[in-house]
Amino acid sequence: MEQKNIQPQRFLAALLLLPLAIGVQAGGNFQQSLEAAWQQLPEQQYLPAENDINNRRLPGWLAAAPSIAVDYQQGNDASGSAEEWQTRLELPLARPGLMQSQRDYQQAAGNESLAYQQLLRWQLAGKLQTWWWDWQSLNLSQQRIQGRLAAMQQQLQWLDLLIRQGERPAADRLTLQEQYQQLKNQQLLNQRQQQTLQQQWQQWTALTELPGDWSFTLLPEQPLDNHPLLQLLQIQKQLSDAQLRSQQKNTLNPRLSLGVKHQQAVNAQPASDALQVGISFDFGGSNYSERRNAVRELGNRHSEWLRTRQQLENERNVLATTLPQQQQRMNELKDMSQQASAQYQSQYQAYQRGSLSGFQWLQIQASIWRLQQQADEARIEYLRNISQWNLLQGYSL
Repeated sequence: MEQKNIQPQRFLAALLLLPLAIGVQAGGNFQQSLEAAWQQLPEQQYLPAENDINNRRLPGWLAAAPSIAVDYQQGNDASGSAEEWQTRLELPLARPGLMQSQRDYQQAAGNESLAYQQLLRWQLAGKLQTWWWDWQSLNLSQQRIQGRLAAMQQQLQWLDLLIRQGERPAADRLTLQEQYQQLKNQQLLNQRQQQTLQQQWQQWTALTELPGDWSFTLLPEQPLDNHPLLQLLQIQKQLSDAQLRSQQKNTLNPRLSLGVKHQQAVNAQPASDALQVGISFDFGGSNYSERRNAVRELGNRHSEWLRTRQQLENERNVLATTLPQQQQRMNELKDMSQQASAQYQSQYQAYQRGSLSGFQWLQIQASIWRLQQQADEARIEYLRNISQWNLLQGYSL
């Protein structure tokens, strides 16, 4: 297991030294947005009720809830039997082994509520960050499309003039119009997706103003077992273990009975009151099915924890390997995009002079824009995976 952690740590140390000017600049605080979304989260509204239940529990010395019984017997003067009232309180006491397992269960139950709350915040942070990068990707795409549409609009106006003067064939305009319409269709599709994301944002946060500038920098690697999901599963395993031990220890527990008996006067017999004290024990084990289910539950909890841990570890290692590769690809595409963009004007002028055919110019123009789009997508994907790296460490920021 130690060898697996070497590569992510070396990668992290190297990447922290890199300039992150490519990241999104911060301003609209992500923590504030997370808090706004937290207030709207349905699950968190039930957390106070859960905490209240955890705080209202039986004393540890009781094996079960106490019970009260009231008995009445009708008297008969003719037969000499007196009228009787009897009240009895029964206290199922817990043996030391059961008391300890119950205390462990109660402690784990309180810890589970806290761990569940942390998991909810972590999941919510992941949902918001996924939304953010989808939103950024659409905005960047719309900016590129708007620039391309403006450039193509100028070209169409220039072509119209040349076609009217007989210097260019009308066919040159058809291909350009087709690409123009394709871009317009993509722009409309992006707008619909943006509207969907805006509605999601308002539903999740109850905020009308969209965030403008979140930033996420690479955070240090954390121990895997500190992950909120593993923390919750570990506590749930402790709950199942305490439940099993309670089932196993729930035998030979004494039952203390305290009662008062009142007997009315009858004939020559005066009325009387008596205090009754008794103790009894349960023998044998009648909770066979409960103990069997508790064993199975504990096994399921352990298997779920183990599978989840292995999955998170694999995702960490894969991301630690792919992040530097993605950064290299992002930088390469950025350089290629800048070089191609530098040639745009000279190639356009060659097309205007007639040195390039309309078909050749459209191919060059499409290649330049395609490189720009690929560079944008690589940048967004790299920054998205930085957020994913932080989430895999268990961070909610």
